[in-house]
Amino acid sequence: MKILILLLMTIVVVVVPSSTVGQNEKLKPSEVKVCARWMWTGDVFDRKVYCVEWVIKDCSNRLYVDICKHGN
Repeated sequence: MKILILLLMTIVVVVVPSSTVGQNEKLKPSEVKVCARWMWTGDVFDRKVYCVEWVIKDCSNRLYVDICKHGN
Protein backbone atom coordinates (compact mmCIF):
# COMPACT_ATOMS: atom_id res chain seq x y z
CA MET A 1 0.00 0.00 0.00
CA LYS A 2 2.87 2.39 0.80
CA ILE A 3 4.38 1.78 -2.63
CA LEU A 4 1.07 2.57 -4.31
CA ILE A 5 0.73 5.84 -2.41
CA LEU A 6 4.33 6.77 -3.22
CA LEU A 7 3.75 5.99 -6.90
CA LEU A 8 0.57 8.05 -6.90
CA MET A 9 2.33 11.00 -5.28
CA THR A 10 5.09 10.94 -7.90
CA ILE A 11 2.58 10.78 -10.75
CA VAL A 12 0.37 13.60 -9.43
CA VAL A 13 2.51 16.31 -10.98
CA VAL A 14 3.25 15.41 -14.55
CA VAL A 15 4.64 18.30 -16.54
CA VAL A 16 4.84 18.39 -20.31
CA PRO A 17 7.55 20.58 -21.80
CA SER A 18 6.33 23.29 -24.16
CA SER A 19 7.99 21.56 -27.13
CA THR A 20 5.41 18.73 -27.01
CA VAL A 21 2.37 21.02 -26.90
CA GLY A 22 0.01 20.84 -29.87
CA GLN A 23 0.73 22.90 -32.95
CA ASN A 24 -2.25 25.18 -32.42
CA GLU A 25 -1.42 26.03 -28.82
CA LYS A 26 1.52 28.31 -28.14
CA LEU A 27 2.39 28.69 -24.48
CA LYS A 28 4.09 31.70 -22.99
CA PRO A 29 7.61 31.09 -21.64
CA SER A 30 6.25 31.12 -18.07
CA GLU A 31 3.41 28.65 -18.73
CA VAL A 32 3.39 24.88 -18.69
CA LYS A 33 0.78 22.13 -19.13
CA VAL A 34 0.07 20.02 -16.04
CA CYS A 35 -1.99 16.87 -15.70
CA ALA A 36 -5.10 17.66 -13.63
CA ARG A 37 -6.93 14.30 -13.84
CA TRP A 38 -5.59 10.84 -14.53
CA MET A 39 -6.91 7.28 -14.75
CA TRP A 40 -5.49 3.78 -14.29
CA THR A 41 -5.51 1.10 -16.99
CA GLY A 42 -4.58 -2.56 -16.90
CA ASP A 43 -4.90 -5.24 -14.26
CA VAL A 44 -3.70 -5.07 -10.65
CA PHE A 45 -0.18 -6.29 -11.41
CA ASP A 46 0.47 -4.24 -14.54
CA ARG A 47 -1.16 -0.85 -14.06
CA LYS A 48 -0.40 2.22 -16.13
CA VAL A 49 -1.48 5.81 -15.60
CA TYR A 50 -2.61 8.13 -18.37
CA CYS A 51 -3.67 11.76 -18.21
CA VAL A 52 -7.32 12.59 -18.88
CA GLU A 53 -7.26 16.38 -18.53
CA TRP A 54 -4.42 18.83 -19.07
CA VAL A 55 -4.51 22.37 -17.65
CA ILE A 56 -2.22 25.33 -18.25
CA LYS A 57 -0.32 26.46 -15.16
CA ASP A 58 0.92 30.06 -15.10
CA CYS A 59 4.24 30.48 -13.29
CA SER A 60 4.82 34.14 -14.16
CA ASN A 61 4.14 35.47 -10.66
CA ARG A 62 6.37 32.94 -8.89
CA LEU A 63 9.79 33.75 -7.47
CA TYR A 64 11.41 30.64 -8.98
CA VAL A 65 9.78 30.07 -12.36
CA ASP A 66 11.87 26.99 -13.21
CA ILE A 67 10.87 25.23 -10.00
CA CYS A 68 7.22 26.04 -10.64
CA LYS A 69 7.47 24.70 -14.20
CA HIS A 70 8.91 21.40 -12.95
CA GLY A 71 6.02 20.95 -10.54
CA ASN A 72 7.64 21.59 -7.17
